[in-house]
Amino acid sequence: MINVLLVKKLMNWVLLEIRSKKFIVFYSAISCKEPFVEFDIKKIDSITSYKIKTDLKPVIRKKENFDLEASKERVETFILEILVLTDAEKQFLTCFTNKEYKPELLFAEQEILDRIKEHPMAIWKMQN
Repeated sequence: MINVLLVKKLMNWVLLEIRSKKFIVFYSAISCKEPFVEFDIKKIDSITSYKIKTDLKPVIRKKENFDLEASKERVETFILEILVLTDAEKQFLTCFTNKEYKPELLFAEQEILDRIKEHPMAIWKMQN
């Protein structure tokens, strides 16, 4: 019984991770000037201690400690393991860049497609 529950939890986690990745791809397409097809991992190195001090520290608890280098390593690991785009995700971004909005390349779930097919920002990007 425990093994079945563990497998079910792992499957849910994997599905959530896959769906999260697809939403990252979708929102990068509608919000970035040019959607990424490959994430430039070197951009992470441009985040400085000064930037953390001026932008992050004021909005977190005073006692909270933020380890920039450890965070960079975690993000790099995440990007290298998770944000490698599938062919369908790359095709979605290529189509989107060419003013063709095809959310079905990312999502198979009709419920999600129904919600995002008329996304105002996606529609605006297609027209501009």
